[in-house]
Amino acid sequence: MNVPTPRELFRQFETGQISRADFQAAMAEHQKELIEEMDEAYRNPLAAFVDQVYNRAAAFVLVCKHGESTVREVLNALGDLHDFPPARHLWNALHTHVPLFCFFRTKTEPLFRILKMETKAQLIVVTVEHGSAAKGGVKTEEIRLRRLRTGQWIEDWRG
Repeated sequence: MNVPTPRELFRQFETGQISRADFQAAMAEHQKELIEEMDEAYRNPLAAFVDQVYNRAAAFVLVCKHGESTVREVLNALGDLHDFPPARHLWNALHTHVPLFCFFRTKTEPLFRILKMETKAQLIVVTVEHGSAAKGGVKTEEIRLRRLRTGQWIEDWRG
C-alpha cells in the first residue's frame, strides 16, 4: 500500500497539500486495513489471543527496562521516519489511551519487534526487526535517535 502514514496525511491536510476529500479517501484505506485485521482476529480468536500474549510480553520487558514514556517516545520517533514501513502502525504511539502492546507485532504480519534498546540521556540506539515472516522477509535495522534541544527525537543514523 502506497498511502502515506496517518501522521503524514494530517500534515499534508493541515498545510493544504491535499484536499479534505483526498485526506478522507486515504484515511479510509487505513481504516479498511484495521477492519480487516479486526475481522481476522474475530475469525481466529485463539491466534489473536496468542499474538496478544506475545505482544504484551514484549511491551512489558521494554517498559520494565526503560519506562513507558521512553518506549512511547521511541515508537513515536520511529513513526516519524519517512521510509520506515512500520511507521504506519506507530503514528499514534504517544496517545496513552492506546495500550502499548498494540504497537508490537511479534507474530502477525507485518512483523515489528524491538530486539534491543540502549538509552542514554540524549541518544537512543534501537535494533528493530520488521517485515514479512516468510524466509528472508524480515529486515533487521539499527537506528540511532538523537534528542534535539527542543526535546524531539530525530534519526541520527540507520544501519
